[in-house]
Amino acid sequence: MAETFTIPEFTIPGAAASALLARGVAADTPLDSWPTEAFPATGPELLALRDDIASAIGGAAGSAIVRVDPDGLGDEDLCSLYWNFFTALLRPVEQYSSGELIYPVEVKAGAAETSHYSNSNKAGNYHTDGTLLPQLPDVAFLFGLSAATGGETLLMDVNGLVERLAGIDPAHVAELSRPVPFDVKDQTAGIRVKRQPVLTPTADGYELRYVRLYIEQGFAAEGTPVPAELLAAMDAFDEVSAVAAVDAECVLLERGVGLLWDNRRMLHGRRPFQEATSSRRLRRVYGVRDAGRAA
Repeated sequence: MAETFTIPEFTIPGAAASALLARGVAADTPLDSWPTEAFPATGPELLALRDDIASAIGGAAGSAIVRVDPDGLGDEDLCSLYWNFFTALLRPVEQYSSGELIYPVEVKAGAAETSHYSNSNKAGNYHTDGTLLPQLPDVAFLFGLSAATGGETLLMDVNGLVERLAGIDPAHVAELSRPVPFDVKDQTAGIRVKRQPVLTPTADGYELRYVRLYIEQGFAAEGTPVPAELLAAMDAFDEVSAVAAVDAECVLLERGVGLLWDNRRMLHGRRPFQEATSSRRLRRVYGVRDAGRAA
């Protein structure tokens, strides 16, 4: 049976929240121009909180929930506060070839017919973020500006999924450990396909890179069919992920609530949602570990 975990929760106290607002980022700042310099975390509360969250992401749960009281804070304030806190932990990196450092995760017209999961109302499609980037982000961060009905973000540990997958057939694990083509259509360097394994063995288990659609598109770009053995392995991986998702840890990203996770280890997705009374509006940031920062 795969090991379960509980996501640690942290609250940014009022004094620390006020300190994090010392560097404001205007609402009209281009998404590719947010300040990447580390925010100078000072004061015992903020320093302890930063270090505790970094430890939680690197620990058994591989993730952390962070909350701040949103009362009296506008969208610009919440975005500035969480951006500054994130830069004290990690170095933000671009999410697409167009350079966005912070990205709106909101439903957009027509996105349901494209591969842009972040701008659609699709559920499931469990995946890893940033598989197309030159460097896989170490940590992903989502925080809420408003929530819909449903739409909870859920996390699953790759090591537990591999344990279940090996129980079906160890050959599936071996198949997903071989390099496969990922379609890198968002890149501008003239490279159409990037070959990398879904599963990479590490000292602590496995590192994960998985977006099934991009793999299928990678084979299509090469003009070759997806091998039957790989199709069977991905089908089995999707099956164990769907089973694990039923009891997976999940978080409703309401206004002021954020979720950080180890992007190399955790598979993630979301529950179905409806926007009858309120829209699901999130902001997403990717980061890598950097000397001098906490994580």
